[in-house]
Amino acid sequence: MRWARVRRAAVGTALLMGALLSAGNARAHDPFEITTDAHVSGDSLGVHTTLSLATAARLCFAGAAADRRLQAADFEAERAALTRCARDYYQISAGGAPLELRSLTLGLGPEDDLEIRLVVARPRESPLIFDAVGLKRLSPRAGVVLTVTGERSFLGQKVLRPDDTRLTLPITADAEARGTPPLPSFFRFLRLGVEHILGGADHLLFLLALLVVCRRVRTVAVLTTCFSAAHSLTLVLASYGVLQLSPGVVEPLIALTIVLVALENLFLGQEPEGHWVTRSVATFAFGLVHGLGFAGALRELGLGTRGTSLAPPLFAFNLGVELGQLAVAAVVLSGLLWLRRHPRFAKLPRVASLGIAAIGLFWLIQRLAA
Repeated sequence: MRWARVRRAAVGTALLMGALLSAGNARAHDPFEITTDAHVSGDSLGVHTTLSLATAARLCFAGAAADRRLQAADFEAERAALTRCARDYYQISAGGAPLELRSLTLGLGPEDDLEIRLVVARPRESPLIFDAVGLKRLSPRAGVVLTVTGERSFLGQKVLRPDDTRLTLPITADAEARGTPPLPSFFRFLRLGVEHILGGADHLLFLLALLVVCRRVRTVAVLTTCFSAAHSLTLVLASYGVLQLSPGVVEPLIALTIVLVALENLFLGQEPEGHWVTRSVATFAFGLVHGLGFAGALRELGLGTRGTSLAPPLFAFNLGVELGQLAVAAVVLSGLLWLRRHPRFAKLPRVASLGIAAIGLFWLIQRLAA
């Protein structure tokens, strides 16, 4: 029996370490970590790209250098390497010919993000093609939100990914006369909402922490409703600019909510009758924080600009988040109910909460240090 316990402890430790190692580079919103705004003006096309220094290191360096924590203090020493990398990140052409590069500048943004600004010749022939070839060097979950505007019109928008790096736009000689096409459809934003919740490791871990100690469907319904109502509220307020909070504050707070819920599971046990009102209130409060994270991803898509209405895409995105959340909850809860029929899994909620608390604490320390 003693050796069996030692063996189980060793296996549990190995699994936990594996989870921590895999969580090392996890971020809440990987598909939205790079944004590019391209604008046709006068005789040129300006392209402004923003990305974190951590992403820049993975993009521009190889081997161990790609995993190091690039700091603002390293910027000047690495400027030449970053400039070469920025020059090769996009291949921009019109009518099958590369557009002449006129200038390229690099700088640090207000939150020490890398800001890349390049100017190329104005496109005169169709099609205009942006090919983010540099994106292929990043993980499959990375992506670029690319938005292209003219002097009087919206030309196009797409989320580029390593397996789909191109945006192709048919244009006329003045890159304007073809009119203003609509923003991506309702179903496009619906899908983005589903993808965002399914790709958000910390949101999913928070949801797992809520569900792992639940034994009744009613409890699950109450908690998910509180979470949904709260994050929908702050998503709307933040998207309309009523409530703004820096990602440097939001991201550590999200990690902290994971730690607190997991610790509550460990100290209060499985669904005790006396504290679910408190848990519901706490879930609502924590949901407010997660809504700010959802809003950050949605805001990077450029919604509400160019005179467009924010309400329909906001509703579609939030609906997608809710559908994704419900799908995850249904799968997780079904699995937990099946596992609880086996006596050997009686300690599963406690073990799972311990692992969740460890990962949440790891993320908290990582994000505070970033």
